[in-house]
Amino acid sequence: MTQIEISKYLDIPFATLNDWKQEDSNRNKLYELLSNLDTQEVGKILNKKNNHRFFHILNRNIDTENFIYEDIKKAFSKKDYHDATIKEQTIFSKFFKELEVNELEDFIKTFSLSKRDIKSIYISSPFRNIQGIAKNWDKRFRLKHSDFNTIKKTKSIPSALQNILNKKNLTNV
Repeated sequence: MTQIEISKYLDIPFATLNDWKQEDSNRNKLYELLSNLDTQEVGKILNKKNNHRFFHILNRNIDTENFIYEDIKKAFSKKDYHDATIKEQTIFSKFFKELEVNELEDFIKTFSLSKRDIKSIYISSPFRNIQGIAKNWDKRFRLKHSDFNTIKKTKSIPSALQNILNKKNLTNV
């Protein structure tokens, strides 16, 4: 990278870079490292927080205001699902329903989040009771997955049929 690119990407003043450029500077090695980095790689790394796959998941089918990096950071700074606003709960919903469990580490690095905070939000959320979601995320967070956590679909008997069974002294068959 050139000195101009270093200044642009890292917001370091030219005077500071000129000081670092001097052989006797204690930051000369840092300047050399920065000047030998590939501009495209630095651009990818610095723009990753704006290009993460989660933005695509969050912002698809939204015509008005898109979610931004700060929205996600603010949402995951909460400790409890129920303390979040509707907008933040939407972020949690899309996160737990659509993000793959194996993408968690990349998500944490990109947004500088704590796995504990995400886990506490998950535990307090209704997603722990949805069987398809709970199985994967319980395993990822090393939580005991039990059947009573999940909502089971039971076949209900129509009330008219139940009345007939009750008249004949029969209970649910």
